[in-house]
Amino acid sequence: MFIHASGEYLPERVVDNDYFARLTGRASPWFEQLTGIRQRRRAGEGENANSMAIAAVKHLLRTGDATLEDVDLIIGASYTPWDTIGTIAHVLQREFSLANARAMYLSTACSSFIDAIDMASAYFASGRSRKALIVASEHNSLYSSDGDEKSGHLWGDGAAALILGNTPGKLQLEVLDTHTVGLADRGKGPFGITMVPRDGGLVMHHGKDIFVHACREMAGMARLLLERNKLTVGDVRLVIPHQANKRIIDSVADDLGLQPQRVALTIGELGNTGCASVAITLHRYAHKLEPGEYALLIAFGGGYSAAGALVRRAQ
Repeated sequence: MFIHASGEYLPERVVDNDYFARLTGRASPWFEQLTGIRQRRRAGEGENANSMAIAAVKHLLRTGDATLEDVDLIIGASYTPWDTIGTIAHVLQREFSLANARAMYLSTACSSFIDAIDMASAYFASGRSRKALIVASEHNSLYSSDGDEKSGHLWGDGAAALILGNTPGKLQLEVLDTHTVGLADRGKGPFGITMVPRDGGLVMHHGKDIFVHACREMAGMARLLLERNKLTVGDVRLVIPHQANKRIIDSVADDLGLQPQRVALTIGELGNTGCASVAITLHRYAHKLEPGEYALLIAFGGGYSAAGALVRRAQ
C-alpha cells in the first residue's frame, strides 16, 4: 500500500500563550516550559471538523499529483465530530461526488489516524479496496474550555488528508507495516480523559497517568514494529510521534536513543491537534525522506490505545 499524496488545512486564527496567561494568571513562558507549545490554531466562525476536512482534501488536490478518481474507501478519523450522523466521511463523499465508495467514521482518540491507515491496509490486503481517502480532522476548541488550567492550553484545530493506493504514486511512500492495539485495561484507561456531551466537554482528569502510559506505549510500539521488520532505531530516518506534549516526545526519543534531528515536530506552532497531528506532521516532513529511508509513525490515544505504522520512501 502506497501513500500517493497528502494535504493539510490549518485555521487562520493563531492563539499564543499570552492569551492563556491572561486567562489563568500564569506567566506566559510557563506553558511552553510545560508542553513545548508556543501557539496553536483555532477554528473560526463557521468552521468545524467537516469543513476543515473538505479544505484539507482541496489542498491535497491543488498541491499533490493525485486525483480522487476511483476512490472506493473513505475513512474520516476524529474524536471531535461536528455531526455524528453526517460524518466527515459522508460529507466528503457528497462534496467530491465519490459514488459507491465505502464511507465510515473511526474514533480511537489520538490514534484514530493511524488506526485508519491500519483499516485501509486490511481492506487492501483482502482485495476489497484499491484506492482510499483518509482524512483526520480535529475541532478540539469546540469541546475544550480555554479556562481549564489542566489542559485548556493544549488544544489546536486542524486537518490533513491522504490518498492511498495499492500501486506506487508520485510521492513513493510505501506503508510496510501497521499495528494497533486497545489498552483500556491499563492505568486509568477510559477515565484518563473524557469528552462526555453536556458534561464539561473535553476534560483531562488524570494527566500524569496519561503522560506515563503515552511515553511507555509509544516507545513500545516503535520497538514492536522495528523488531517485527528486523530493523533497529538506527535504520529509521524519522520518527513522527503524536504531538501531545513536547515532554512526552522527548521522553520517547530518549527511551529509543533518538537524536533530536530525527524526531519530527509541529507541536510548538500547532499545539495538540489530536489524531490530525501525526497526519499533519507526516505531510510536512515526508519530503525529508530520501529513497530507501524509513519513518515510524506512533501515537497514543486516550481511552487508552496505541498505534504505529512503518513507512519507506521507495527506491
